[in-house]
Amino acid sequence: MLPRLSWLCLSLLVSVPLCASQAQPPALPGTGAPASKSDRIYCGDQTSNTVTVIRPWDNKVLGTIALGQPRLSSLLNPQYVDRVNSHGLGFSRDGKYIVNLSTTSNTVTVIRTLDNSIVSTTSVGRNAHEAFFSADNRTVWAGTRGVETLAIVDGLKGGVIENIPAPGGPSKVVFSPNSDLAYVNHIRAAYIGIYDVASRKLLRNITGLADTFSSDMMIDATGQRLWVAHKMTGQVSVLSLVTNKVVGILNTGPETNHPNHAIINGIHYGFVTVAAENTTKVYTQNDPEKIPTLVGEIRSSGVEPHGLWPNADNKRMYILNEHSDTVDVADLTSWPFKIIDTMNVGQEGQALVYVSNAVPSGNGTQNLGTQGLTGKPAMNALINVDEGPRETSWENVSSTALITVRPAAGLEMFQIIGRNMELNATYVASASCLHCHGARIPLVEFVASTPVPGMMGCGGAPQTLAFFKFDGVYDIKSVQIHRKQDD
Repeated sequence: MLPRLSWLCLSLLVSVPLCASQAQPPALPGTGAPASKSDRIYCGDQTSNTVTVIRPWDNKVLGTIALGQPRLSSLLNPQYVDRVNSHGLGFSRDGKYIVNLSTTSNTVTVIRTLDNSIVSTTSVGRNAHEAFFSADNRTVWAGTRGVETLAIVDGLKGGVIENIPAPGGPSKVVFSPNSDLAYVNHIRAAYIGIYDVASRKLLRNITGLADTFSSDMMIDATGQRLWVAHKMTGQVSVLSLVTNKVVGILNTGPETNHPNHAIINGIHYGFVTVAAENTTKVYTQNDPEKIPTLVGEIRSSGVEPHGLWPNADNKRMYILNEHSDTVDVADLTSWPFKIIDTMNVGQEGQALVYVSNAVPSGNGTQNLGTQGLTGKPAMNALINVDEGPRETSWENVSSTALITVRPAAGLEMFQIIGRNMELNATYVASASCLHCHGARIPLVEFVASTPVPGMMGCGGAPQTLAFFKFDGVYDIKSVQIHRKQDD
């Protein structure tokens, strides 16, 4: 059994006010409804350009909402008018709407949960990333990473109501439990902006984050904690919203993605997906003013966990595996937390949200299709990189690459995540041809141009993409990568 806090501590947690008409997760104990047939899980799938819809009552994938064509289909057509690169997700507190952010077409799309129909689409500033509805269940606050403004959108009618100055490339917006405050992180500035929702004015900044780049963050149900993830440095800045300060930095691991929270038997748990380790780290933090304690991890059934969300009664955590195109179901009712089920979803999922009572009537299957549900799992291989002679301060650090191959428009998408390589060096990926008497064929060249923080001369390649016929032509087990030597 899980340990318990005192009745006094739990009563203090429950006394934090909520202004929602129903408690959406992450929810306080006793306020969120048990899982029902009306609940839904949504995944933002960027390669298939879809939103996967799941019924968590029986862990059934109902289908996908197509926001446009999949990658490499008709997207290069100059007359293409649909959305591109489904990515971020948020929802309204009444559970009637979700909002999807398409990072390439710079669009905010609101979808009705009852029947999966599109309510509005709004073009906003460059690289719309993550958004949420305020408590009015209409106004959407969207982070737009490519510009210096925060977009306020009318989710029902569509259209930008206001652009609020937000230097540093705003990335995500979350609201306090009573929705009077909005918190905004950034990808080019190491601070959290706190805004008054009613006036839309900046009140103050919380500085001292671990890194300037923060793509995701999550507030807990009490409104006392904000965990801010830093993917590039593998860290999480832990903020107290009681004193509005950074209370500590967690070294969570390479390619840290999303945090989330759940209160279980009176204990506050924090969860952080760490993609390069294929794990979700689990922490406890009963006092928001103190640094969390690592208590264990949930091993992924797949590759590169990304988005995650609890259900409303804090009995399950749903974890999206980006490179396996799957969702793991973790049981939170007993320690250690374990995976009890896995579902196949759309391609290259990023964000995941759980919405209580999303479909209060009917079966909620209208306007769903099967785009992205290929029935063919992505292939993955983690390989060592041949660096050749290397005279650097990190010469004993292993260079690796994650290779992912998945179907895309009659071809395959060949993806490389290169780690701990020589900065700005050129690398060549090759594979053995199955029908060429074992001949090794060069597939793609790329440059490790992203510096690795804290390692001088060390670089990475976060996403190298190529599209060609791979399946039936090459064997993924034969893929090799070597550093190209100067002539």
